[in-house]
Amino acid sequence: MVKDEKGFLYPQIDPTKCVGCLLCEKRCPINEPERTTNPSPTVYACWHKNMDIRLKSSSGGVFSAIAEYILKNDGIVWGAAYSKDLILTYQYVENIKDLDKLRRSKYVQAEVNDSFKLIKEQLKAGRKVLFTGTSCHIRGLYSYLPKKLQENLVTIDFICHGVPSPSVFRKYVNWLEKKYNDKLVDFNFRDKQYGWDNGVLTIGYFQHKGKKIFMNDENSYFYGMLHDMFIRPCCHECQSNGLQRESDFTIADFWGIGRKNKFEHEHERNYGISLLALNSEKAHKIYETGLKNSIVSVQRSQQEAYEGNWNYRFSAKRNSKTPIFWEQFQRTNNWEDLLSFFQPTFSEKCKLFIKRYGGPTIANKLRRILGK
Repeated sequence: MVKDEKGFLYPQIDPTKCVGCLLCEKRCPINEPERTTNPSPTVYACWHKNMDIRLKSSSGGVFSAIAEYILKNDGIVWGAAYSKDLILTYQYVENIKDLDKLRRSKYVQAEVNDSFKLIKEQLKAGRKVLFTGTSCHIRGLYSYLPKKLQENLVTIDFICHGVPSPSVFRKYVNWLEKKYNDKLVDFNFRDKQYGWDNGVLTIGYFQHKGKKIFMNDENSYFYGMLHDMFIRPCCHECQSNGLQRESDFTIADFWGIGRKNKFEHEHERNYGISLLALNSEKAHKIYETGLKNSIVSVQRSQQEAYEGNWNYRFSAKRNSKTPIFWEQFQRTNNWEDLLSFFQPTFSEKCKLFIKRYGGPTIANKLRRILGK
């Protein structure tokens, strides 16, 4: 895997080792003429009954509920976690006490490394394995594994905004570490201190100076990600999204809940609400036997699910500033030289002000009035 000038990894064949079997091309899911997808999903709005777990999660904590079920049945849970120097990689846990490192949204592309190989070995050993990742990585995992090993595999994908460049994140982290003269050891893109529905609060944890809240220019990376400034080029033509997916479960923030149709649990919004789509028979079985005791769930329509989550069905939008951003990115080592790309518009500032100081009730009433 070779990194390009934007920081994305791409496969490169070593001609001295290649035997010309073409297996890499045959197994590549993007080369498949048709996708093997599940039926149309059943959609729920849900949240974990344990408030502590819910507050530690980016939305309602449904990932934790599924992961707990797998671990209690002697399974293994894979997800994205930070390794040394805040490099995001796929890692696995075998104990519920270790689950926290896999929780929360992390807006960086995760390195696959040898995770597929290890999952294959775990499945061969008869273990039940839960893999949580992007829909494209799940397609790759299914293509890699023999059909006979997939019976004990459970998969969760999430509604993906597009994967940002790890090199951009690294440059941003370097800038924060220089600014605070301390090493960042953890990074929470979306803390719920102000509530799930009241805008984004990003927090960094430094080795010696502890917790720091990043606002305005200090939260510029997150702004750039939301505006599709530096995501992987193929994410603009995603071939793994859509309502019908390969994964057993699809999860996300249920941003659209209650905007057009009445939601009888409106008071629960600010603690976080998960969107949970059951895509397969395996998912329905786990939901009935393993989830109902740990979550509160309310069935909702597919339309409500995708209207609040653009990327459920559609690829990331293109940002007209992206080509100029990459030119400047490759010319500078200073994040401050890039801050001009991340300035919120007047409209965005107004929305953030209403969310933060008007509260979720006023913000949601305005959405319903405006039909957004």
